[in-house]
Amino acid sequence: MGLGQRAMAAFGFTTAQDGRVMTTTDLDALRAAADDGLFDIDVVAYPDSSLAAKLEEAPASQYRERLRIGGLKLGLDGSPQGRTAWLTQPYLTPPEGKDPHYRGYPAMTDDIVLEAVGDAYSKGWQILAHVNGDAALDQFIAALRQATTRYRPIDPRPVAIHAQTAREDQLDAMRELGVIPSFFSMHTFYWGDWYRETVLGDQRAARISPAASALQRGLRYTSHHDAPVALPSSIAVLASQVTRVTRSGHVLGEQQRVSALDAIKATTLHAAHQYFEEATKGSITVGKLADFVVLSRNPLTVAPEEIKNIQVLETIKEGRTIYPEQQD
Repeated sequence: MGLGQRAMAAFGFTTAQDGRVMTTTDLDALRAAADDGLFDIDVVAYPDSSLAAKLEEAPASQYRERLRIGGLKLGLDGSPQGRTAWLTQPYLTPPEGKDPHYRGYPAMTDDIVLEAVGDAYSKGWQILAHVNGDAALDQFIAALRQATTRYRPIDPRPVAIHAQTAREDQLDAMRELGVIPSFFSMHTFYWGDWYRETVLGDQRAARISPAASALQRGLRYTSHHDAPVALPSSIAVLASQVTRVTRSGHVLGEQQRVSALDAIKATTLHAAHQYFEEATKGSITVGKLADFVVLSRNPLTVAPEEIKNIQVLETIKEGRTIYPEQQD
């Protein structure tokens, strides 16, 4: 836990997420660490939806010793790179032993998803869902639409985690329902070539993490690193949105590139909004927390291809330097 926190600070993060707490034992460990004063950064935990009935406390907006429960998490499918994401169209190349029509598979039934989303909305709890494939996203949107009709939430801010293969019509639905897409933009670098050659083919691969399409609809999207799947590098997250360059140097979907300013907003202002913390975080503004980083170069003025070489020199949390570590 300590190593993870130090890595987050070294990469410029002052707020981190435990995106799916799977057991009450893990949640108790987080609480114990907080009670012992071990957190230098804020941590927002999202227990798996299966733990909803076991939670000792409801999700809260206030931190207790830098820890709070933000809501619940659903896992609706797997990953495109592992060819376990649930798609509406077949994979370009199915895994060995699968037929040519293989599209991945759901992790939960429609009834379970409807119940989990409805329960969260009835209690006013934020709900996040892991939805890599567009079929999984269809399932999530259907559940959100039903829960919205039934409970009429004022500002629920549900989050579609990854949403890598989101279609244009699904982005329209997300705008209608107030969904925040949180893209795994670094996939364009780490697995972009694999997506083109094996998983999705050129046309679909060029549309993964469709940030520009989201912005055209006025959606506030965020971008994440999904550590430990990839290093929690804020600079890599930033660069991948601006350049969309793969390991081989191929530009994966030039039309989905965004400006450096929009990419920065995805991990600052928009991230704060996703956490319902826009009044205290996300920008250097009078009255907000002094949470910010010092960078070696300005990502707004360097050439896009140079952004990846920017270094985090210092990370400051509420006015105190947490990276580099200060010696007593």
